[in-house]
Amino acid sequence: MSGKIDQVVESAPAAGSSGERLRAPIEKLLRSFDLLRSLTEADLRFRYGRGPSRFIRWLMEPFALVGVYLLLISFVLDRPGVAPGLSLAAVIVPFQLVISTVGNAMEAVPVRRPILLNMAFERNLIPVSSALTECASFVASFFIIAVMMAAYGIAPTFAFVWLPLVVLVNVYLAVAAAYAASLLGLWLRELKPLLLSFVRMLFFLSPGLVPLSETSPHIRSLLRLNPLTGLFEAYRGIFLTGRAPAAWELLYPILIGAVMLVVLVPLYRVEQRQFAKVV
Repeated sequence: MSGKIDQVVESAPAAGSSGERLRAPIEKLLRSFDLLRSLTEADLRFRYGRGPSRFIRWLMEPFALVGVYLLLISFVLDRPGVAPGLSLAAVIVPFQLVISTVGNAMEAVPVRRPILLNMAFERNLIPVSSALTECASFVASFFIIAVMMAAYGIAPTFAFVWLPLVVLVNVYLAVAAAYAASLLGLWLRELKPLLLSFVRMLFFLSPGLVPLSETSPHIRSLLRLNPLTGLFEAYRGIFLTGRAPAAWELLYPILIGAVMLVVLVPLYRVEQRQFAKVV
């Protein structure tokens, strides 16, 4: 009997230490979420201010950026094709998330110079917070798509069940781009306008202005190499034609994002040790 009690007593510390080992990563994850929330909220307060008017700023910002252009395409210019304004909105909205995240991430480290010099925190999350900040405007941009669908009389279809997954892939690709932009914003500060121009060029090297099916057959395979192509086609399928995304439209952007993260996150972790010296 005493031998069994001794065994229980001896095993108690092991159980406790196992619980502590399990609790430690959970607490770290919760701290990371709390840090992301704080960083994102700080960015949003700086952008939209305080008070009730911030909701109006949030809602109207996407219309100020691209709404006038889409209204011109939809109601002034006589463009061929099915619902050309909606077709453009379906690609401009996801592209705006990527390019806005890149622009934010290039400035994210220098902007946080005071806390980088005076506080210890998990700096790996700075690029992620840049993407989450731009997600606020991204969500508001869907009102533009709703307006375009109403203008063309196109009703939602069952394909909308795929929208959360496509949005998740869109955010994932934006996060991967944010790590690249954060590093390049530090290494090549004087070339920031050129870097943004390169991202814009990716839009024109994809079926952004016209659907992939309307491009020349001999260049479609080249356009598919652009990870934005799959995203654009997935959004168009959901909003315009009621089609579920093809597997390659999601898997290829996920693959490109994974390659970027595998290469860039370790580089970022090494470079972050020098942030206090370079900002």
